[in-house]
Amino acid sequence: MKRLAVLALVIPLAAVADGKGSKPDVSKLPLPAARPVDFTKEVYPIFKESCFKCHGAEKQKGKYRMDTREGAFKVTEDHGPAIQAGKSEESAVIHMVAGLVDEMLMPPPSDKPGQSEKLTPEQIGILRAWIDQGAKWPDGPIAEFVKPVTFAGDIQPLFAKACAECHSGAGAKGSFSVESAAAVLKGGANYPKPVVAGDAKKSTLLAIVSGKDEDLPAPDRHKLAARQVELVEKWISQGAK
Repeated sequence: MKRLAVLALVIPLAAVADGKGSKPDVSKLPLPAARPVDFTKEVYPIFKESCFKCHGAEKQKGKYRMDTREGAFKVTEDHGPAIQAGKSEESAVIHMVAGLVDEMLMPPPSDKPGQSEKLTPEQIGILRAWIDQGAKWPDGPIAEFVKPVTFAGDIQPLFAKACAECHSGAGAKGSFSVESAAAVLKGGANYPKPVVAGDAKKSTLLAIVSGKDEDLPAPDRHKLAARQVELVEKWISQGAK
């Protein structure tokens, strides 16, 4: 009789794990980051960028709010604890950002490129490590942290993937190369000095990567995703270093 009572408690919890009667396959989860994780500098910025639009002060889809500790640690009706300190594998937030729950990928897919990008394995690893390390959330307002954007760490990998096919090497189109920060700042034949360090609004480069420069033969071919444009804008605004 005692065994039956225990099963009665366990089965409902497992049944609601993904809302459809089966547990998420946690073997598919990215591994937690193998280092101490800073909530203010690493975790909260992910929440702010990817979650608050739908789960913040102005809107709480699914009656779930992530910009407060009380809201973020809520135990959901259908998916169990959103964040279970010390147990990232049992936290619904991790299941959803990793796409382990059918039709519940968070952030949700969007038909607008760059508007709703899923988290990277590295970002999920950071969230997992934070939860496994105790999911510590400091008291009071969270200090704003502005992550430095550098050419070597952020912009060069982006340009290498999106632009280098046409804008690198001796035959770079328009004599504009993205191979180094110096080359980007120098510009090309038609766009000399396309970056005004510290002033994104006066930088021709931002108009180009936004697909808004109609002087180009095919402005749409130069258009980057919204978040990539935002990264380029931050790089310029922070001094284009």
